[in-house]
Amino acid sequence: MFLELSGFPLILLAIIAFIVILGLIICLHEAGHFYMAKKFDVLCHDYSIGMGPAIYKKKGKETTFCVRAIPIGGFVSMAGEEATDDFTKVGTKVGLNLEDDIVTEIILDDAKDCMIRGEINDKDLDGKDGKDLYITLMDDMGETHYYQVSETATYVFEKNETLQLAPYYRTFDAKKIWQRILILFAGPFMNFVLAFILYLIIAFATGVPNYDSNRGYPSASFLAPGDQITSVNGVSTNSWLDFQREMDKLYDNYGTTVHITYSHNNEEHTATMETYTSIVSIGLTNFGAKDFTLVKVPKTEVFGLEVGKSTLSNGKNSIRYKREEGTLSQGDYITKISIDGETYTIESWSQIIKLFKEMNVTTSVDVRFEYYDLKEDNTYSLVKLEDCKSIEPYTDELLSNQRIEKIAQYIGVAPEYHFSFFECIGVAAKGFWNDFTLIFRTLGILIAPSSVRQVGVSDLSSVVGIFDMVKQYIGAGFIPLLSLTALLSVNIGVMNLLPIPALDGGRIVFLIIEGITGKKVPKKVESIINLVFMGLLLILFVFITYNDILRLIH
Repeated sequence: MFLELSGFPLILLAIIAFIVILGLIICLHEAGHFYMAKKFDVLCHDYSIGMGPAIYKKKGKETTFCVRAIPIGGFVSMAGEEATDDFTKVGTKVGLNLEDDIVTEIILDDAKDCMIRGEINDKDLDGKDGKDLYITLMDDMGETHYYQVSETATYVFEKNETLQLAPYYRTFDAKKIWQRILILFAGPFMNFVLAFILYLIIAFATGVPNYDSNRGYPSASFLAPGDQITSVNGVSTNSWLDFQREMDKLYDNYGTTVHITYSHNNEEHTATMETYTSIVSIGLTNFGAKDFTLVKVPKTEVFGLEVGKSTLSNGKNSIRYKREEGTLSQGDYITKISIDGETYTIESWSQIIKLFKEMNVTTSVDVRFEYYDLKEDNTYSLVKLEDCKSIEPYTDELLSNQRIEKIAQYIGVAPEYHFSFFECIGVAAKGFWNDFTLIFRTLGILIAPSSVRQVGVSDLSSVVGIFDMVKQYIGAGFIPLLSLTALLSVNIGVMNLLPIPALDGGRIVFLIIEGITGKKVPKKVESIINLVFMGLLLILFVFITYNDILRLIH
């Protein structure tokens, strides 16, 4: 059930939910990297949520925790990733502050007061050989002086910005290959953990269906919660599995009429109803319509089938809630259908089910309707086939890939739910696995060769699209919002593991290459490749965001 939310309260709630959801996902992702890096004694300079300028900073013992202005992504800055050698090249003038004759600060701001100032003559600030860190300065008299440097010394820049010096053994690069892989993998892993926990919460909150019972919770008007369905179309049903079997038979025979016998307060009753029918491949449904059978179009002598709410968008040619000229909308009545030029007079939903069920959609198919268009003054006007916008059904391959039935039928009843600890774990695992594999199935239809490209990069969503989804889910309640959060968390986890340079998966690939060849990929080469791909990802992000904005406008 959707809550009635509109205007400013909805936007405000959506913004808060959006920030909380993305913040939680990113926080845990970066926490995975951070925890594993600290586990292996890697010095972490920054733990940042978001990108761009910092709007909040808090300095910990070694790490600065930041919230940044742009709510996309985040990062953990680990020692060894920054080019500190550029700060202290031989010949560079620096200042030093000492405690007990050991350098604790290396001053890189010429205007800042310090105890000693000079030109770097020699240094070892890495300690790769295990010896003490040191720096040698030449003073204005040309004399050189040796100073031991503390392993916890800090670089001091302009505006008192600081960075802790890191001996080599505390850098990311110093760790064994398997340790570095675990540090990189820990971020996506935390996304998977979050998603699984959320699915557990959902399963524990809602329970699991009791398929051995024939009691249920209906939305069908003649049933009440707890009523027992005893037969469907004359066949006894002792469980929900029996019920499902009879509904499958109805579907196989293109039927839409269901005769039900049920027990209410120990009294037997019978009822007949038409099924809710959704032709998912084009988004046509009778859900939300007043009549499910062929009826006379109001204020005319013509018979047609009433159109319900759209259930699935089909790109720019979809049946929409929003009325557009030449496009079907809720409340219209269809009288004819044309499929690749062959025209059929509409007789029933059963006929439409048969047409689309038997249609093998492997290439582009032109579907048009002749219909009576509901006007604002509650009158109807005829829209002929040639004036109706073409609707291209989703291909069978695409729907199968996304595990979507191209035709759905239901009567608005569901089994009663009960709590079962182990079954709930199984339901949570299934929900996680479906989301996990969905990403790869979607990537498959994006990049696999196809004669009909119905889903492309323009259909992906950026933060703008995610915000729009959050806004839509707000009214559905807390549980659907948790489900969306789980899906987004799995998405971010999988995307980060893809073997793309600049992402965790790409960096893992470099480490695997190092493990196979025994040689590290040169730092400059890796940096250039990462920068190039980061640029390409930013361009892709801008393109996807642009398309998200266009969808919102239209």
